[in-house]
Amino acid sequence: MKTDRFGLLHIGKTGGTAVNAVLRAAKERKIVRRIGLYGHQTGLQDIVDLDKTRNVVFFIREPVSRYISAFNSRLRRGYPRHGNVWTDREEIAFEHFKTPNQLAEALSAGDAELRRHAEDAMTAIKHLRRDYRHYLGSVELLEQERDRIYFIGATESFESDFGLLRQLLGVPDDLELPTDDYGAHRTPDGFEKTVSELGRRNIENYCADDYNIYRWCAKRREELLPLRQAEAAEKASAK
Repeated sequence: MKTDRFGLLHIGKTGGTAVNAVLRAAKERKIVRRIGLYGHQTGLQDIVDLDKTRNVVFFIREPVSRYISAFNSRLRRGYPRHGNVWTDREEIAFEHFKTPNQLAEALSAGDAELRRHAEDAMTAIKHLRRDYRHYLGSVELLEQERDRIYFIGATESFESDFGLLRQLLGVPDDLELPTDDYGAHRTPDGFEKTVSELGRRNIENYCADDYNIYRWCAKRREELLPLRQAEAAEKASAK
């Protein structure tokens, strides 16, 4: 199997749909080659086991923010970009919880049955089930493969981070990121996009392992950014 020079690990609800759109267009125009675009089923362990690439690229997002976006994405069945029907378990989950805050607060409910429904919903809703552990495994795996990780972007600084990645991969400026809700697969207006302090604490507690992974990635990102910025500057000066 040919190893990709670079590989995009698409972590759900971090901006990967927009990045994929640009990189796919660049590949179709044969501007950049040997960039693997890996779907949601692929995790870091799969990349390691199959040696898909030695230069992994991915974006991260603060877990509570990612939780809210993930809940709303499945609540609307992926519309307007997708139309993925609910599973039976998701249908039950959304019968009980209509907003991300309702589910988040129910994780510490005094009512044992409501709390059980909330815990079931966290494993039933697809984008919530596919947490950072699904994609990145563990802090131990990340540490083991730290030299394989080439670039970590952040959703919170998405445009500037993608601008740097564009330079590194040689993607021309005329291939622009989608800015509409459909193209970027963003949550449209009309959906609840916040949680209460109680809801936030509950998600932070429930996603403790995810926060450990997220913090490792955030730290590694800060280490990689100066290296990648220097590399991009060198590429620009060589033109």
